[in-house]
Amino acid sequence: MQMSAGAVVLFIAMLLLLGLLVAYASGVGRRAHEEIGDAPTGNPSMERKVVATLGLLIISGLLLTGYAFVEPRRQAEATARQERISIQRGIDNYTTLCYGCHGVDGTGAVVPGTEAAGSAMVAPALNRPDMRPDPADKDAYNARYDFVNKTIHRGRPGTPMPSWGRTDGGPLLDEQINELALLITKGDTIMPDGKTAWAEVEEVAKEKIAHGSPEPKRPTADTSQMSPQEAAGSAIFTGKGGCVGCHNAGYGGGATGPNLSHIGTEGATRKPGLDSEAYIRESILQPQVFVVPGYPNGIMPTTFGQTLTPEEINNLVAFLLSRK
Repeated sequence: MQMSAGAVVLFIAMLLLLGLLVAYASGVGRRAHEEIGDAPTGNPSMERKVVATLGLLIISGLLLTGYAFVEPRRQAEATARQERISIQRGIDNYTTLCYGCHGVDGTGAVVPGTEAAGSAMVAPALNRPDMRPDPADKDAYNARYDFVNKTIHRGRPGTPMPSWGRTDGGPLLDEQINELALLITKGDTIMPDGKTAWAEVEEVAKEKIAHGSPEPKRPTADTSQMSPQEAAGSAIFTGKGGCVGCHNAGYGGGATGPNLSHIGTEGATRKPGLDSEAYIRESILQPQVFVVPGYPNGIMPTTFGQTLTPEEINNLVAFLLSRK
């Protein structure tokens, strides 16, 4: 709980004033039993009433000041508690309606009905750092929340993503969409059991799968002709890196980002002065430096340098170089 210096000084001053008033009141109490002299300074009975009134006013001020110190924290805790309840409801809806396309852990899965070899469509990953701006940066967070909320409401024309909002013909209430948007934009929130929201999603989804719900799939590459390094990179592409949620590397994937089926050769033509390997590496570590025309800027995460080890990045580069 933080207090401003002015508030602390005010609180201490009121305590001192109350102390002085108590000391004065004790003097008034003693004089009340003394014989009134020739030049009385005041009626002790009236003084006691004045002292009592001032004392009540000061005590009221202290209580209000104390309340002002405590109330912001209480409100923040109440907001956080309500937010966790909303996220929990979002988890229930996600593991009922969304995980079949977006995956048990939110990193994307093959959209049912698009499983044809080489063209399986993968829904975009929702569990990624750029979907969770720092709430302290209100402009960035509000912009991302608004984007997610509207996308769920309206769907994405030309893709399997339907409209979920009732105002757009879908089945979900505004509050249910708000709960899903909170899950996506605050998925690293620690829940009452000590796990993050996305970890709970995975746990609940796997439990439903164990009870008979269909298990989402990711497209997989034939690694029999790949080197060990390329095979390791393929596993990162479809697993830890979550790349398959936005990119197709020749055996299905998302369409949010450029198709990488032939990036091993096309990479050398993307940015002047860079060969395929340099271009691929820059695109992984500094995706904002060059964006392929026709694709939105700011979608590709900029955190792979922190979330992937140097060896994993080298393996991923080796895999993408094999896409020719």
